[in-house]
Amino acid sequence: MTYMRMTHDPVMRMLLKNFASQEMETERKCRWTPSTNITEDKDAFHLEMAVPGFEKENFKINLEKNVLSVSSEMEKDEKTEKKDEQQYRMREFGCKNFQRSFNLSEEINRDEIKAEYLNGILSITLPKKEEVKITKEIQIA
Repeated sequence: MTYMRMTHDPVMRMLLKNFASQEMETERKCRWTPSTNITEDKDAFHLEMAVPGFEKENFKINLEKNVLSVSSEMEKDEKTEKKDEQQYRMREFGCKNFQRSFNLSEEINRDEIKAEYLNGILSITLPKKEEVKITKEIQIA
């Protein structure tokens, strides 16, 4: 690494060494896990994922049995790969691939699940099934 020999400052050398070791590691694991909030009210569970920089077409939401999967895989944009002949040495916020899975309880109405993407937040509403209230009067024998 020739750029490490350019400086005699030990702090700068340490930073450059750390930066160089992260360079390959960042490319290798350019998968990330978006921050997620899950809230509940009387009618539904609400899942919100922080995923800025996406388009709604980039997401894939699947429900298989009781597992809800949310994912996105985007190809790298060649225009942003090289900007003014510069090459990335570390790239974290350019990562666009992720996959999250959530186990759903039996109380979720799977036919009424809805998703919306607005201002970098993917919101998924998981409505609860309406409780079937059975009342029965018991006679004393």
